[in-house]
Amino acid sequence: MTERTHRRFVLRRLHSASGIFPIGAYLFVHIFFENAFVLAGGARFEMLVRAIGSLPHELLLATEVVFIWGPILFHSVYGFVRVGQAELYTAVRNDGLGASLYTLQRLTGVVAFLFIGWHVWSTRLQYYFFGADITFDFMRGIMTDPLRFPCFLVGVLACIFHFTNGLWTAGITWGLTVGPRAQRTLRAVAFGLFLAMSTTALAIMMAFRA
Repeated sequence: MTERTHRRFVLRRLHSASGIFPIGAYLFVHIFFENAFVLAGGARFEMLVRAIGSLPHELLLATEVVFIWGPILFHSVYGFVRVGQAELYTAVRNDGLGASLYTLQRLTGVVAFLFIGWHVWSTRLQYYFFGADITFDFMRGIMTDPLRFPCFLVGVLACIFHFTNGLWTAGITWGLTVGPRAQRTLRAVAFGLFLAMSTTALAIMMAFRA
């Protein structure tokens, strides 16, 4: 294995791993253990906001940069490199659905990148640099806006699909699902997780619109 091939091998494994942890893990927590508070009412969401806001800003910012924004930036940049290299894995070349999902994986990655950039700017950076309060009313303003809501909806679904379908491609990348049966099983699990996360995210958005 040449040095260039080895570097490419390592980068692909890091890219795949970072999409699951910490990025995918954070997306899971962000939906089910943070924003889901709003399902119990605006007051419960405000309680979460106050709890997060009580943490030292420097510590919170450093944690987000190291464990969220940094990995997302690496995953995104190398993801665009992968888009440029665009090739179907041997394991899915003869699988029409697999090839379509692989292509959709790349497209949703681009949409997710744009959405995350906007989301980070409109919430986290506004909070750190301009003192914006990310309250229930703030989020309700986004969710009831006729232009921002559809963008938010498409962005969230793109992020969820990119993560859940990425679990299937990661199984192939890491050699965990070698045979067709194993790949079909993991694909079904990934689709089930996509439905669960998407349904919950949609319920959260509707709660903010209430």
